[in-house]
Amino acid sequence: MNFSDAQLQECYDRNFAPGAGLSDEMCQVCALIAAHDFFRMIEGPHSARVHESVEQLLMPGLRLGLREWYRRSGAEMNQAATQFRDELGQLAGERLEGPDNMVLNP
Repeated sequence: MNFSDAQLQECYDRNFAPGAGLSDEMCQVCALIAAHDFFRMIEGPHSARVHESVEQLLMPGLRLGLREWYRRSGAEMNQAATQFRDELGQLAGERLEGPDNMVLNP
């Protein structure tokens, strides 16, 4: 995955960990969420890096991995993670949690 911002690329690469029984899409989602959380904490929610990480998370090629990420996370998520999941779901037009993902905006 390539980013327009070098610091975002570095953070993503540092967090991308292939293996551990995860699909490539799940590894990408994991690294993107880690980068998103880091830059949101450091730069705030309106950061260009935060926006670029969200754009990448919502790419059609990662949607399956994103759904799986939230299915696996389940009840282990804190309030901030749940809110972020809901925001992503709203932007994607679908529920990202649970086995019965429902497309709201095909």
